Amino acid sequence: MHDLGEPHNAATLSDQEIITGIERLVDAENKSAAYKYSLLAQFSRRGLNLKLHYSSPSHWLASGTRIAHGNAQRQFDTADWLAMWPTVLHALSNGDIHDAHAKAIHEGYDAIRKSDPTLSQESLDTAIADLLATALDGTAGQVKQRAQVLGHSAAADARARYDQAVRAREERERAQREAERKGHPSPEPEPDADSGDKGDEDDELLKTPPPQLVSENSALNTLDLYLQANGRTSIRGDVDKVLADKLRASLSPLSRPRPAPDGTRDPRSASKRQADALSQLLDQRSSTGHPRGEGIPPATVNVTVNLRDLLADRSSRTAGSDPDSDSDSATTEAESRRDPAPSMNDPDWPFDLEWTGPISHSLARLLTCDANLRPLVLDNNDVPLSMGSEVRLATPEQRAAVAVRDKCCIRCGMPAQWCQVHHIVFWEHGGPTDLTNLVLLCGDCHRLVHHHGWEVKFGDDGHPHIIPPATIDPERKPIPSFHRQRRPAA
Repeated sequence: MHDLGEPHNAATLSDQEIITGIERLVDAENKSAAYKYSLLAQFSRRGLNLKLHYSSPSHWLASGTRIAHGNAQRQFDTADWLAMWPTVLHALSNGDIHDAHAKAIHEGYDAIRKSDPTLSQESLDTAIADLLATALDGTAGQVKQRAQVLGHSAAADARARYDQAVRAREERERAQREAERKGHPSPEPEPDADSGDKGDEDDELLKTPPPQLVSENSALNTLDLYLQANGRTSIRGDVDKVLADKLRASLSPLSRPRPAPDGTRDPRSASKRQADALSQLLDQRSSTGHPRGEGIPPATVNVTVNLRDLLADRSSRTAGSDPDSDSDSATTEAESRRDPAPSMNDPDWPFDLEWTGPISHSLARLLTCDANLRPLVLDNNDVPLSMGSEVRLATPEQRAAVAVRDKCCIRCGMPAQWCQVHHIVFWEHGGPTDLTNLVLLCGDCHRLVHHHGWEVKFGDDGHPHIIPPATIDPERKPIPSFHRQRRPAA
């Protein structure tokens, strides 16, 4: 690896140094990607995640970096695949292709293999060589286009072989019936000097379902949601004819142009109308994923209020009701105890959605117009106050309060919707179903706490900390819950 220098020194470099520096960095980037994939493949092959008490390699990678679990899984998938195709890994390491090319070849390989699951290893080798040759002279997008062509060709060839086998079997059965009708013995199949018994080969081919056309193969369906830097989300998908038809049929009645009462044409583009239609379609389902009934609001809003602010507000109103008191000074004193109003980029900003993060105050007002409101009172450390219960399972209100405090799995950061509510002191050991005894853990981390020596305790700030076993950290130093940690970049 070359010495990269300091970014702020770039302005002092000569033209040639800038050109050379960029070329070296691109080359180093490719070599680093190849080396990273080699290390990830070895990590997965050796099962090091189990040594570190993680259920999967991707779970370990996601927990220590600021990347989503799906991103981590894709990295390990690519690493494991490259270990089986060293020609592609070698081209990446040499700088002949970029990381994006390698990923495109991997995705193309999966598409081709799913187009015809019966492809021989020799055919797959030929397809990879074709995609690699395309990558050497073209872009990652061109690699994907070439993979689509090869996948379609593979599916068409497989379908032709299947149809030929069907016709051959029908011909044999017809000949057999004709022979039986005439009282002659059934004709023996003629052996093929090159391929052996063709009838047995056809019968073997017909034991598997007929291959589907690429346009009708649901195994190739993908749908990805990407959160962008500006807070918006881009959607990218590739679906088969049936799913596309269902989607178009659902959106069509909702995406029709709607002229104004005076006959003015709908100014929205077709893309805008379809986006509006998708929003309407999702509005027809409740936040739990079930169809909404009449009168059921589309969302549930957690309204969090700090107890300090409630008491200050009550104090000011009580003082104001006394004619002998100075209401202005009481109000000023109450307001002076409050923290300055946070901005939208601050961690204390109170308006956010579960999946996509902070939203503006105006959008929050819009959403709360037609929603269930669930009030939660927080203490001075922003921890929901006790909502104890005699029952074992946390109530929906308690789960909401735990989610407000923990936000995600306290160990690995899995979304709250995928987590379980864990009793720190086990319920069967007398532990109460109370917020001071409940935390969010995903299924994998929950098993670690129950069976592998991990522990949970609350800190002085009222938030949970996770404690690793001595085999991981001999000092057993408590680790703050996931959303309160400062984690390194990926």
